Amino acid sequence: PAPAAPAAPVRVSGNMTCPVAGAHSFIDSWGFPRSGGRTHEGTDLMAAFGTPIVAVVSGSITYAGYGGSAGNWLILSGDDGNGDWYMHNQQNLVSGGHVSVGQQIATVGDTGNAAGTPHLHFEYHPGGGGPVNPYPLLVQIC
Repeated sequence: PAPAAPAAPVRVSGNMTCPVAGAHSFIDSWGFPRSGGRTHEGTDLMAAFGTPIVAVVSGSITYAGYGGSAGNWLILSGDDGNGDWYMHNQQNLVSGGHVSVGQQIATVGDTGNAAGTPHLHFEYHPGGGGPVNPYPLLVQIC
């Protein structure tokens, strides 16, 4: 495959940055119905295949793998004590270790149950607990 395009300049707001380093769009889709009676527990950042996905904060990659509905996904356990989940990645570029805010960790894709619709499903887990709506946070940092 062709080498990935270099990441766009990453805009850091305080100690955080947008998880998609390239052209993207998103809406507040928290709670929208999903298959199997589930509801949406994140924000989908729509972007082109291969768009760089970056660490929203500095922290450690504590999970990198594949799940049936999530596809290729990562968990970033932030130095701020919060968990950030990245799903449907075309490719995970890191499998563990510490990463810095703005460092590329994956590329946008459509793996798992997102076939044909490339995007990053981003979940925000304050204190490492259950997910809360990430939309207000993303509005501030993207």
